[in-house]
Amino acid sequence: MKEIRVRIAPSPTGNCHVGTARNALYNYIFAKQHNGKMILRIDDTDMKRNTEESERGIFEGLKWVGINWDEGPDVGGPYGPYRQSERIDIYNRYIDKLIEEGKAYYCFCTEEEIEAERKEQIQNKETVKYSGKCRNLTTEEINKKLKEGCKHVVRFKVPNKIIKFHDIVRGELTWDGNIMGDFVIRKSDGIPTYNFATAIDDLTMKISHVMRSQEHIPNTFNQVLIFEALGAEIPEYVHFPLLLNEDKTKISKRDGALYIGEYKEMGYLKEAVANFIVLLGWHPADDEEILMIEDMISKFSLDRINNSNVVFDFKKLDWFNGIHIRKKSVEELTELVLPYLEKAEYYNDVVCEPLKLKKIVEVERERIKRLDEVCEVFKMFYIEPKYYDFELVKEYVKKVEVAEMVDMLNKAISELKIIQEWEKTFLEDMMRSLCNRIGVKPKILFMLLRIGETGSQISPPLFDTFEIIGKDSTLRRLEGFKSFLEKQIN
Repeated sequence: MKEIRVRIAPSPTGNCHVGTARNALYNYIFAKQHNGKMILRIDDTDMKRNTEESERGIFEGLKWVGINWDEGPDVGGPYGPYRQSERIDIYNRYIDKLIEEGKAYYCFCTEEEIEAERKEQIQNKETVKYSGKCRNLTTEEINKKLKEGCKHVVRFKVPNKIIKFHDIVRGELTWDGNIMGDFVIRKSDGIPTYNFATAIDDLTMKISHVMRSQEHIPNTFNQVLIFEALGAEIPEYVHFPLLLNEDKTKISKRDGALYIGEYKEMGYLKEAVANFIVLLGWHPADDEEILMIEDMISKFSLDRINNSNVVFDFKKLDWFNGIHIRKKSVEELTELVLPYLEKAEYYNDVVCEPLKLKKIVEVERERIKRLDEVCEVFKMFYIEPKYYDFELVKEYVKKVEVAEMVDMLNKAISELKIIQEWEKTFLEDMMRSLCNRIGVKPKILFMLLRIGETGSQISPPLFDTFEIIGKDSTLRRLEGFKSFLEKQIN
């Protein structure tokens, strides 16, 4: 059986984009599933836009979501180099071969001539393509122009035929070579074009399956022609659906779409991001949504790749992240939130002591959707409310006069002051007993205490919050809230 060899070939013109990560993940789990090889290749022939920082960002982004590769510029391999900029001699050998066999030719047309052709074709409502003016130059004419140092490109001779290839997801795809025109395979600066370099790399690196986004379908026809001209075996092709913004426009680097590193900064777990992006174009047969890498490897199949484009839904990503957060142990989650909590204005090693932080994580884990939320979510445990919203009090403590609220708080504070064992179960029992004695529904007193303790009508379980915040701070908060309410009476 033929060895499975797949590749991901990003351009280092920006950090690891979510679309790149999704495609890489599909390639990675397919290779793992078939005991194959995953190759990372860097398409860096765009010298002006490439940066080392972007290349590092690609490496880090892919590794962060759990993708490793068997061959690549950082780990080497038998078919290197793995940067296109280091493979120019390889491309030139194949270009020379095609020229010698009459399957490619030198083109000396200037940019002005090409533009004039294009305008004339548009005016005449003809297919816009290169006219083939230099296709049949004689050897003498070519040598003369080369000797004179005339600027030139090399073009591939497109045969007059229907070009076909089989896509595992989409079936047979065709294109008419007559409307393609002879395309450039080496630019005037001596650098091969994307399509030529890609085809030669896939050929020489023995790639068995080329799996990428459907935007590359037009490129595939050019690459298939190059394979055929060289008498090489054509790889299997799979084209994944495009990722769309919520407004149905294509999600791309140029539109400011998010890079994988930004998801980490925003507090998404790597397991959640991998889980989310693997379902952007594929779904397992059992419809299970919560997947770890090992689940993806066992369940993945190309016949369940979608044809339709996929909308990138941040709300769904938040949902996945919440699920994966809750799968973490308290200890694991505490370690994960620390780097984010350290950015909080109130953070210091004394205030955020480990035991207290673990208790906060335990009671708040159900509410956390992203780790970058913890600074705000945890704030109530460390910072006493500076002010209260009286409209909020009236909305959530209904049909109770302010004087009654003050009286209830006075009684609650008196009870709380004498409590020695500051423990949530005991605290709740004491406050429920107080409600019975003074004839108040627990939900009324508890809401009053909640707003007084946190400044909000929303919090984790009230008496968990009391226990974590501690007796001294709780009493200060409730006294401050009582003073605030007393001012509303006058």
